[in-house]
Amino acid sequence: MTFEQKQTRHRRFFEPLQKGEGGYLAVTSPVDDSGTLPVALPPPKNAEERWLSTEYRLLCAEAAAANTFWGQDAIHNEFVNFGPGVQAALLGAPYKLESSSIWFDTDPPLKDWGDLPAFVTDEGHALYLAIEEHTRALCAASRGRYTVSLTDIGGQLDVLFSLRGEELLMDLIDYPEEVLALQSRLDDEFMKYCKTLCGIIRPTGCGFTSWMPLLRDEPYYPIQCDFSVMISPAMFEEFAMPSLDRISREVGCGVYHLDGPEQIQHLDMILSLSHVHAIQWVPLPMQLEGSDRVMQYFNDAVSLDLYRRCLAAGKKLILYGVNPGQIASIFSNVGTDGIYIITNCPSRKDADALIGQARNEWIR
Repeated sequence: MTFEQKQTRHRRFFEPLQKGEGGYLAVTSPVDDSGTLPVALPPPKNAEERWLSTEYRLLCAEAAAANTFWGQDAIHNEFVNFGPGVQAALLGAPYKLESSSIWFDTDPPLKDWGDLPAFVTDEGHALYLAIEEHTRALCAASRGRYTVSLTDIGGQLDVLFSLRGEELLMDLIDYPEEVLALQSRLDDEFMKYCKTLCGIIRPTGCGFTSWMPLLRDEPYYPIQCDFSVMISPAMFEEFAMPSLDRISREVGCGVYHLDGPEQIQHLDMILSLSHVHAIQWVPLPMQLEGSDRVMQYFNDAVSLDLYRRCLAAGKKLILYGVNPGQIASIFSNVGTDGIYIITNCPSRKDADALIGQARNEWIR
């Protein structure tokens, strides 16, 4: 499929759920089955090069372009990755670079509600400058060959947790007005920063993506509240819902990142958000019987029931990282309409076979 054809299908995914629209399947694999990668990518020398070097980031993009088959609905999306919830660092939280992630909660700066830091986005911060530089460089280098994402700015209560630490749990009881007021300020900073990044990406004409490789003509954002696993539905309604509603409305479209069964207690409230278009479900990993291998089960009873609830509410579904062997079971149990599955195959032969099956059985 051409990029334009994929773009059309992604547009359809971001339209309201329709009976008969069929499913969506993004399949990646090695570009061929030769066993040799066309472009060899050297490992980064250290964590600084891994995260901060624009030159290394561009090498990664070129390697992905050359080494990967992007099948059916899959697009080559370059995620401007500076760790989950990077807004915390831009507001003053210390950060720690590691080989696999960046951490922002090592020493929360909010020590006393009576001595509140300014918490204004620092446009001279090293990570702010690096994010902008990487975004601009990737946009310039893409030349229409791939899309460039918004960075993972963060979910607002999750960012606040990085700024405050575990004491935030008691603050919801002891300082509720202060928490809500600060969260509103963080929302202001979020929107200002989101608009800045959108302004860099828009001139490419390729549309907008996120850490999820889905493409929309106008911005969308994966809203989240991983902090919600530690609070009751009543507290979720009071402290999480106003921000989730505001961000999804002001960005224009939200996808909710539902991370694990502990968040299902809040699902009905999330489904009530008018500007949340889809739910991205993350099941718990399970160890395969008689094996050391761990796999996420997207087709267990809990997941299938969740899919039915989301679809009944008119929300679409995004299932990221599904094992190819689980796809048929998902579609046969809940139907195909409005479900976007992202998977990876070990070989190009397997990818081609899966795409052939999808076009015969699941895709309209």
